[in-house]
Amino acid sequence: MPKKDMESDRMIDDFEDESGLEFEQADELDFAAEDDLLLDESEDDEDLLPSVLYKGITRPKTDDDWRQLLLDASREGIPAYKISDNYKEGALLLHPSFGIGVVTKVISPRKMEVIFENSKKLMAMSIVSASQAA
Repeated sequence: MPKKDMESDRMIDDFEDESGLEFEQADELDFAAEDDLLLDESEDDEDLLPSVLYKGITRPKTDDDWRQLLLDASREGIPAYKISDNYKEGALLLHPSFGIGVVTKVISPRKMEVIFENSKKLMAMSIVSASQAA
């Protein structure tokens, strides 16, 4: 809800995130000074997974376009598919039966679409069995 900032006579919006912290955002923001921006240099393990999508490439529109990216991809360091792992669009994986595949769509947090050289499959991900959870 907007409220009036009496000192600067500007409108300020209050935001509350899920943790209960409150933030204020001024109407005008100055992004001209790029030196002031802090970039998060940390990388998650998931970001290190090989991917066919990289900076500057547009998302393929057809299965054949995905297959072409799959064929052009480097075969080095492709991780074996694990049902308990989490995958992102563009990630490469090695399935014991279907071979090398690329994640073309994350349908839900536990389901993804994967294109292999000769097929297209819906596959599970982020599934932890009771024995793994204990």
